[in-house]
Amino acid sequence: MSTADQDDRPWDAIPQWPRRILSAWLLFHVIAIAMPPLSIPPTSSLLGEMAGLIAPYAQALQLDHGYHYFAPEPGESTLLEFTATRRDGSTVHGMMPHRGIWPRLLYHRHFMLTESMGYIPEELEEEWLRSYARCISRKTQCPRVELTRVLHYMPTMEMVREGVTLENPDSFSRTLLGVYDRDEHL
Repeated sequence: MSTADQDDRPWDAIPQWPRRILSAWLLFHVIAIAMPPLSIPPTSSLLGEMAGLIAPYAQALQLDHGYHYFAPEPGESTLLEFTATRRDGSTVHGMMPHRGIWPRLLYHRHFMLTESMGYIPEELEEEWLRSYARCISRKTQCPRVELTRVLHYMPTMEMVREGVTLENPDSFSRTLLGVYDRDEHL
């Protein structure tokens, strides 16, 4: 190859030391992209420590998506079931989120609100639940709201092999969270 051909190479346009810095950063960036999904437990302690070192960079660039939420073993989904009662005694039943919510981004917002119910600090739980009841009371024009947490468990492989569907009643557990009355200052 002639010297003229070597001078025309695009990678020679950048001096050698900036190329090395750029290459090192690209390698680090690719590792930062790969680490969040690789560090999901169960994993090795080496990967866990590497992920800890890279975490500030990955978080700053939002590379640390919630992979743990979807894999390797997703947990149960949290839904909020409500029964709102009108003054005449008629009721409005609902679930949050529900499949009819559109646009899907709004569904996702409702889904994330209900998922956060599992992480409410104990000292804030009552006020947090009151805020849900207040919102439901306003939207339904019902003064009384009963809230129930519904946990929807994923079926096991054995259940899937036996033909159990996602709508199987045994895959749901319900816990009454409280009854809130607007007249008692929701």
